[in-house]
Amino acid sequence: MKLHYPGEKGRAVCENDGLSSITFAYRDVPFSDGSGVVKQILVGVCDVCKEVVSIPPQSTPAIKAVREKAVVSIEASLPAVYFDTLDLACYRIDPETTVDFRKRLLLYYIHRTAGDKRAARKIARLREKADARFSAAERLGSKKRLSFKVSYNVSRSIDDLVETTKLSKTDLFKSLVRQIDKDIVEPDTPTNLTELRTLAAVANC
Repeated sequence: MKLHYPGEKGRAVCENDGLSSITFAYRDVPFSDGSGVVKQILVGVCDVCKEVVSIPPQSTPAIKAVREKAVVSIEASLPAVYFDTLDLACYRIDPETTVDFRKRLLLYYIHRTAGDKRAARKIARLREKADARFSAAERLGSKKRLSFKVSYNVSRSIDDLVETTKLSKTDLFKSLVRQIDKDIVEPDTPTNLTELRTLAAVANC
């Protein structure tokens, strides 16, 4: 793999000028969706129109780091029983965890579900199945606001799950919590408890 240097010449396809000569230089590069700017990375600049037309592999880690730091607010209004379920699951994983671990646990399930179509279908079916405990608590209890910030990539995973499961964002979070209930709260011995305790230990560092 070649390491490129500022001032080095090359060739690349430019949308404006076709196959053109380029010069590598350091530039600030904004994301096309407006979510952020990567400062001073090495890129290939078209010698004709002066637009960025090439990004060498050595600049990819810097782009990824900025992309992952871009924050998106996630908001949902859920019945209080879902927060109680999350908190009980967190307590079972590690009695020393705080309410901040709610987010970590949800993100763990989002990541696990987003990469598994079978798990996503399972989450979608949960919303269709009535659960007497949750149904009664939803009727009698108040609502609370779920609010936290995530990276752009996690936000995209949530959007992908909404599209895959055909659930609203609120119903997606409800189904995720019900899956957490089935995996952690209900069983005598949760199958993924060791992995989750490792996650809690890292989160508490």
